[in-house]
Amino acid sequence: MDIERINRWNRFIDETCAKDISSLSGIQRKAVLCFWYDAEMNSGGYSGYKDVYPDTDADELRSALAEVGGRKFADNYWEAVMIGEDDGWVTTDSDFFLISPSLSDCIEEYIEKNKGEF
Repeated sequence: MDIERINRWNRFIDETCAKDISSLSGIQRKAVLCFWYDAEMNSGGYSGYKDVYPDTDADELRSALAEVGGRKFADNYWEAVMIGEDDGWVTTDSDFFLISPSLSDCIEEYIEKNKGEF
């Protein structure tokens, strides 16, 4: 990985993710929404995400996941929203980690594709 890519990723985390989400461009906002989702999924799964971000606009996150990570991430999220509680999100959480490439890798690629925004 080249140094510019590393620096861009670090700026994204340190600067872009620290800003008020309402101040971000559409591209930045999608990346940040996906980053927060990925971070919570890696920390506590979907139930942890919904506890930390209870006011998430489900349609907005679903759309961001589809654009940044692809349909599999968007569909997995939607299933967690709609029926995940039935089994305590065990299935959707497990399935999240089977999707390849990882959401983190997808976010990084999205940032590279839109590097003028970061």
